[in-house]
Amino acid sequence: MIQKPRGTEDLIDLKVREYFALEMIIRNVVDSFNYNEIKTPIFESLELFKKGVGEETDIVSKEMFTFADRKNRELTLRPEGTAPTVRAILENKMYINENLPLKLFYFGSMFRYERPQAGRNRQFNQFGIEVFGPKTPEIDSEIICLSSTILNTIGIEEYTIHLNYLVNGEQRKQYISDLKKYLKPKSLCDDCKKRIQVNPLRVLDCKIDANKFDDVIDMKDYLNQSDKDYFQTLIDNLNNIGIKPIIDKKLVRGLDYYTGFVYEVKDKKGSTLLGGGRYDELVKQLGNVDLPASGFAIGMERLLIALEEEKIYISVPNSLDAYIIALSEKAKQFSNILLLMLRKAGLKVDFDFMNRSMKSAFKQSEKLNSKNIIIIGDNELKENNVIIKNQLTKTEKKVAFDKIVDALVGE
Repeated sequence: MIQKPRGTEDLIDLKVREYFALEMIIRNVVDSFNYNEIKTPIFESLELFKKGVGEETDIVSKEMFTFADRKNRELTLRPEGTAPTVRAILENKMYINENLPLKLFYFGSMFRYERPQAGRNRQFNQFGIEVFGPKTPEIDSEIICLSSTILNTIGIEEYTIHLNYLVNGEQRKQYISDLKKYLKPKSLCDDCKKRIQVNPLRVLDCKIDANKFDDVIDMKDYLNQSDKDYFQTLIDNLNNIGIKPIIDKKLVRGLDYYTGFVYEVKDKKGSTLLGGGRYDELVKQLGNVDLPASGFAIGMERLLIALEEEKIYISVPNSLDAYIIALSEKAKQFSNILLLMLRKAGLKVDFDFMNRSMKSAFKQSEKLNSKNIIIIGDNELKENNVIIKNQLTKTEKKVAFDKIVDALVGE
């Protein structure tokens, strides 16, 4: 038997209903914040992610699904959503001043070749938002507020928001130099030994050695006054709206394009639910347009796992308004007409297509959580009526053909 590829998942029944219920809740939240949707291709040029995400990141160096097309062009299944969004903005010239601030959101499948585990598949679904134009603490606090609002709306209330501010400019050079000195005596994994030489900040994002950096030198001590003031204003804004962030000097995120504040939201067990930050140089880097930006992304599967662990179910239980059982060949023919009529009236109905016995058909209606059972036989056809059994009240009645819709709608 052919099986699904490792690191992929089939969403079936309750899982798929929970997924789309989650998507609809998120859509309603971002609509209230006035964000518009963008959809980008599922694959892009390899060069986009090399330039945008960073060649030395684990995503680009280890985890991408890359292939050549028939003209030998190198393409990649997208591993994240920000670089494609920036590419789309540049290509479609969406950066004109009249569009700013440009507030966008996306849903889509992403692909990373990593070891599959709970909430981390090789094909996963991601929601993200991106804001282009303003570089202000106010837009950054709104972004964090938006992510918090999503979690609160779906019922996840126990979480912490971790915040840091990445040092930039000349101060960054001094921090990197001092960070290398701090890391040199540490016993690190093989990957981190390489990272120290090419991108020392990535060491702090290591999942293997993370517990060795609790006393790491603090980036905020290296910030210039302007960045310190910006970061403090962001913290003050969050406090003013009831969000109390944890300042985390180890937080750097796993992508090279971040340039200012970065943040992650962790559940009560310490697992990351979402993350993001500011990336003011990315648009310029990819298209020579000076356009500051910030945003965040959420793995939908991780949210679904968090909901399941909290025993929170957000989808409407699957049920039928009516299940039709025909007792004769003529009744089956009439049932086709009845099905069409009821569905046109907006009712959710189904039919016993398997010719089950009456007992088995009733069991099937219970499995489908049908509110009513409609029984049609030759006698009912002669009398121009049907029998409707209400499964909630355990009562039954005869109903004329032209009153069936009214009887069901009135339940």
